[in-house]
Amino acid sequence: MKQIFLILISVIIITSSYAQSDTTDVKTIILRETKAGGKLDYFSPIKGHEYDGVEIKPGLYSTKLGVALYNWGKSNYEMGIKTLDDAYLIFTQFKGRNLNEREKEYIKLGFNKELEK
Repeated sequence: MKQIFLILISVIIITSSYAQSDTTDVKTIILRETKAGGKLDYFSPIKGHEYDGVEIKPGLYSTKLGVALYNWGKSNYEMGIKTLDDAYLIFTQFKGRNLNEREKEYIKLGFNKELEK
């Protein structure tokens, strides 16, 4: 019985360490790919046009910046970021400042894929 308990504890520790390492790796990839020219760089292509309006779906309009933030949040979820707070922390690290309410709202919408429902 004691051996089974020790084996279970070992499995839990190894799994926990792997999950933490895996999350750290994903965060590193997201930060790298969010930089200009990366796969998650939704921001460079709209530079100078961030506040231009676009129709997202019939009757629903936003800005290009809103769409970029939405897509960035959605990409975080699809890449395996488990919580919205983790996505906020990654974007905060990328921007080097606290997020404003608009950024939080659009990232949340994308993370939860709310415009696709």
